[in-house]
Amino acid sequence: MGLPEGITYQDERYPFIVLAPIGKKNKQIRSIGHKFERGLLSRLNDTIMGQITLKNMDVSVIRSYLNIQGPAVLPVAFQKEETVHPYLLRPEFFLWNTLSEEHGLPLKDSIQYEVDFTQLSAEQLHKHVGDVLEDYLFLAEISKHTRGYWLSKIYDAFQRHPLVQLYHKKTPVIDAVETMNQSSLLSVLKYPEDVAYWRHRVDIVMRPFRSLPEKWLRPGHVKSCGHEKSLHFDSYHRTIHCQCEECDFCMFYHVEEDCVSFVEEFDVERSRKRLITIEQQFNSIAQQNEKLLEQLGQLRGLKKQLAPARKTLDESLQVAQLISRYQQADGRFGEYPLLDMYDKLRETHIPARQSTSELIWLSSIRMDDIQVFKKLPHWLQHVPENVYPMTSHVLEELNSKLDEVRYEDSDVIITIKGRAMTYVDVQQVLDLVYYYGSDYPVHTLVQILAGKATNKLRTLKLHETRWFGLLSDWPEKYIQKLFNQLEKQGWIMKQQKGYSISEFADEVM
Repeated sequence: MGLPEGITYQDERYPFIVLAPIGKKNKQIRSIGHKFERGLLSRLNDTIMGQITLKNMDVSVIRSYLNIQGPAVLPVAFQKEETVHPYLLRPEFFLWNTLSEEHGLPLKDSIQYEVDFTQLSAEQLHKHVGDVLEDYLFLAEISKHTRGYWLSKIYDAFQRHPLVQLYHKKTPVIDAVETMNQSSLLSVLKYPEDVAYWRHRVDIVMRPFRSLPEKWLRPGHVKSCGHEKSLHFDSYHRTIHCQCEECDFCMFYHVEEDCVSFVEEFDVERSRKRLITIEQQFNSIAQQNEKLLEQLGQLRGLKKQLAPARKTLDESLQVAQLISRYQQADGRFGEYPLLDMYDKLRETHIPARQSTSELIWLSSIRMDDIQVFKKLPHWLQHVPENVYPMTSHVLEELNSKLDEVRYEDSDVIITIKGRAMTYVDVQQVLDLVYYYGSDYPVHTLVQILAGKATNKLRTLKLHETRWFGLLSDWPEKYIQKLFNQLEKQGWIMKQQKGYSISEFADEVM
């Protein structure tokens, strides 16, 4: 950190200035030969001395920060032609940064101020130098600790911010509001106009909490979000501006007060009251839906009733789905209300009510298909108290039906342009896909089946496989259509290169 001693140059005529070469291959300063440069440095030196005296600055910390000896406090860059670089260097350039002695300073806009100090009046130079010295003093103080230390301080201060503390205190309600706002249950609640008004209010009430980055609020095993952050320093307000582009979030850390402020501040007390109101409003809506609440209880009861027979029902579902594949049907279970109900309810989560708040309870419910409410009366009529005997009977029926629909070797599975493929024929093509489908592109598989002995096939010795010429009497374009049809019917799956066998084909084969 600081200026490498090997590239610095100090002149006793300008004791408050340390010179350093800037620009590519500009490694050292030999002399200050031009009259203009001497006059400019003298003027700048007097201004620095005047600012230190006027503001009674303790500039020793700057010398320590820049790693320089003697009275010098401000670095000034010199260009190749032994002329003064007209822009002063920003102190951020030296912060937690080790510079090489083999090179001068890089000529980059990002490391210098935008003000050309050689063109300033005495009054303007006085102000500019004062601001620059304040920046150096502030950055010298910052440099006493590591970047990680300041990021930790910023994160801890973020967690102490009143809005963040309110978020943590009200997390269950906030999560419930956000979840319920997207829940399919809203579509079956009475009355639609009340629900619409509540959702409108949600957008207003949640705005302060949505402005906070999720990964800062729930960081997991690392503090804050884990993304790279940029730090900018404001010596006038003595703040560190911390920004995370990934989270699209920034805040200001106030060094003296050890606290943070946000770009947009919200009235925390008002946010707290609004949160209470939005929960009360939803609970009022839910209490007008007694029938729906009763139905949820009935659905939970049915699912609990089916739990002892879960293993049999899962097996029945697998058999029913396999049957539908054989029949190329849609896979519904209209003939078996019990199986249909289990299929719909297995992805439904209706926990026991443990909160007096309807909002908290309803937000914990997971329901993929709200059509279950329409099916509920039918289900209640067809589900006996003891479902296990019925589930066993359903599984027996399904296994019997599976035996009936299983393919025989001579069954025609696919027809392409009048050319029939039996179950045995399809098995052979699937064998080819199993062994070579993911290793070679589709056109290579087509050539193997067509018996086209190309140089590539001979080189790979694919012309010696048992599948070579299996469909030699088929035009190649029809073989391509065969693969398309096998994919469409779910026998094979397209991969980045070629095909692979589907789970269905594995089961059937």
